[in-house]
Amino acid sequence: MAIKKNKITKISIIILMLLLLFFSVNYFKVKMEFSAFKKHSELEIQVLESQLGEILHKYDSLSLVEKNQQLLSLAVDSVNQVNSNLVNDSVVFYARKAQALNAKIAAKNQAILNKSNNSNTLNPAITNRLVAININSKGVKIYSNIYKQNNSQIQQLRVCYTLQKNEIVKSGDKTLYIQVVNPKNQIISKDNLFVENESGVKLQYSALSEVNYNKTDTDVCAYVDLVQNKTPKGKYIINIYNEFTKIGSSTFDYR
Repeated sequence: MAIKKNKITKISIIILMLLLLFFSVNYFKVKMEFSAFKKHSELEIQVLESQLGEILHKYDSLSLVEKNQQLLSLAVDSVNQVNSNLVNDSVVFYARKAQALNAKIAAKNQAILNKSNNSNTLNPAITNRLVAININSKGVKIYSNIYKQNNSQIQQLRVCYTLQKNEIVKSGDKTLYIQVVNPKNQIISKDNLFVENESGVKLQYSALSEVNYNKTDTDVCAYVDLVQNKTPKGKYIINIYNEFTKIGSSTFDYR
């Protein structure tokens, strides 16, 4: 019985030793594999860190380029804004300059007009002759079966004016002559009307008016018959005469 127990014990010891050897070999093998894995992992980590560093460097470089592009874009926008402001300022400047120039031209035109009106509106206190003011001319069409509405040519000229008040001029009947001069410097006189003074001087006229003047402002209107072949479009001169003296003048634009 004791021998049998010793034999079992020896077998058990042998089995344990074999198991211990097996586990020892496996442990050594696992340890070697773990060391190799660790070494390989560290190498891969180093490679990954190197790659990550390169990626970060490239990213930083890319970010720097983007920042530079943003700065460049902002600079371009600023330059464009400055140029836009300069252009706008230039437009405003020249617009104001043109406006001021137009105002000066308008003032000069008004001054010329006032001077012309003053020359046609003489002071009654220093002249003993009639003065015709506010001369206004208008083209007239007379429609008939012969003269159709689509005909643009005028047949008459309606001339209205005012004989200015004058305490020096004598009251009574006054003969006033209207003379119409066309753009070709031809006097329009349908029946070749003219008047002659004692010295043999002739005044050709287009129409006349007999007016009773009482030293007050007197409105006068007359119609001038036009001659077809002497009525071109353009600027006409209207002269008003009394006793061979021109007492007023104006213009009429026939378009």
